[in-house]
Amino acid sequence: MREVKISLVGAGSLTFTPSVIKALTRSRLADECKLTVALIDINKDILDVMYKVSSKIVEAMGRSSNIRVEEYTDRRIAFEGTDFAIVTIGVGGVEATHIDVEVPRRYGVEQMIGDTVGPGGIMRGIRHVPVLIDIANDLADTSPNSYLFNYSNPLTVLTRAIVRECRVKAYGLCTGIFGVVNSIARIFGVASRDVKLYIGGINHFYWILDFTVKGEEGYPKLEDLLRRNPSIAERSKLIFDIYRVYGLIAGPGIHVAEFLPHIFMKPEAIARYGFKLFPEGTIYDYKARKPYEELLRNVASDAKPIDELIGVRGMEEEGIGVVNLIESIVLDKPIFYPGVNVVNYGCVEGLPPWSIVEVPAYVDSAGIHPINVGRLPNSIVGLTIPRIMQYELTIDAALSGDRNLAIQAIMLDGYIDDIGKAEKILSELIEAEARWLPRYWFK
Repeated sequence: MREVKISLVGAGSLTFTPSVIKALTRSRLADECKLTVALIDINKDILDVMYKVSSKIVEAMGRSSNIRVEEYTDRRIAFEGTDFAIVTIGVGGVEATHIDVEVPRRYGVEQMIGDTVGPGGIMRGIRHVPVLIDIANDLADTSPNSYLFNYSNPLTVLTRAIVRECRVKAYGLCTGIFGVVNSIARIFGVASRDVKLYIGGINHFYWILDFTVKGEEGYPKLEDLLRRNPSIAERSKLIFDIYRVYGLIAGPGIHVAEFLPHIFMKPEAIARYGFKLFPEGTIYDYKARKPYEELLRNVASDAKPIDELIGVRGMEEEGIGVVNLIESIVLDKPIFYPGVNVVNYGCVEGLPPWSIVEVPAYVDSAGIHPINVGRLPNSIVGLTIPRIMQYELTIDAALSGDRNLAIQAIMLDGYIDDIGKAEKILSELIEAEARWLPRYWFK
């Protein structure tokens, strides 16, 4: 029986780790392979909780003979023999994410999530880039033939930094694409498996260039549906307002608005579209996190049964995508994967060949094969290339501690309309997050 090792870096993630473990217990991998899952985190307390919870899930699902769970605080030791490393870290945790949003907010700069663009997204990139590069280099040293799947945001920035600076097979994965597939399926009243999307763009700002519903062309069906039932557009006003102008559906959801701050990150637009202000409705909301964290700790301590956690609706959804992808590679089970972040190499015409783009891919034992989805309209290329260059400046700033490069990234970003304000916001962010930054920022 084949042995496969999966290392999960940032295993303290409240929702992602249990979802991966549950998805693994339900996969063909657990039928046909001996799996080792190495949980890695620098926070020993939450790591112990996740180890106990994961072990209980494996036992409850009857997979103890085929899945072994291990825990590590030293990733280099954990990486030995790794076939697949999944990265889902948050440098500075929830506290730093709140700072990313709250400091600019004091200057009148609003961000709905702030983990990808905006001054918060830039600062998050600055915090994460050096750490992701260290992780990737450790993986390349210990298991040079392994795959690295990055889920951490800002996903495009971090995936590009790894590909640019390290020698490892790295891809970016985002759960958001499955939400878009599900949304399209709901519009047409079909199952998600009946919808096939051909997207192109960058993570959190991609466009459905074509799609099918039960094998039929999607856009003509959508136009017909909108003529017969115009109220559909009111249920997702943001997306259909953009569709009316550009003729393409953009995704996913609120992230699209964050990429167009000059239009949507204004009080009148926030009110019109009913955007929730950070952290309401996000995983970074302390109130929303607390009950789930308490459930995990109670399960770990045997105060509550594991069935209560396994029964949480949708728990496996975050992890099922990467598990399906690993299953395809290991068992040579070809699949169409709706969105992988890869080096462009012409997959999306009009964007730089070296940039990281999100496109569908075919996957099998030979690896991940991105699909060339054609050219984006010039208007969308014009919106996207400045972001790609802003990301490059963010990486350069993160690796050098050069504050002018960070300011240049902020000026390309479009959220701040005054150099003095940009400098003040950056200085406050750096000071507030000093404990999570390399010392070269303070020379």
